[in-house]
Amino acid sequence: MSKPLQKPRTWGFRFSTTDAIVICFVAAAAVVLQRMENPLWWMLIIVAGHFFLFCNVFRIRRKFEFSWAGLFLINCTVWLWLEKLDWLPVLGTQLPITICLVLAELRSNRYHGIFAVQTNSQLDDYLEGKIS
Repeated sequence: MSKPLQKPRTWGFRFSTTDAIVICFVAAAAVVLQRMENPLWWMLIIVAGHFFLFCNVFRIRRKFEFSWAGLFLINCTVWLWLEKLDWLPVLGTQLPITICLVLAELRSNRYHGIFAVQTNSQLDDYLEGKIS
């Protein structure tokens, strides 16, 4: 029996045509929402910006992405309950969470984002699939 084909693991910053299209779409959607005077247009920017950082720059693990998303929902819910749902308090509360998750990933032996060659001495093991 043969092994199923796996995509080779890569490291570093990545950017594709799809990324460019999504960024343009998100930016356009945010502008349209702002012009429609939708008070939550900024949420689109925060979520998409973090998604780009997590998937393309620091390439953090999925579990961390889901943790960030859950905490973002809780964060927004609390500010909504306090009747102070605005971009500054939400971002001010969410940024420390983002920083902690990125730092945790940077310290991981599976880190493969930007500057991984300089920061992860076990990068080759990760790329060869010895570390999952």
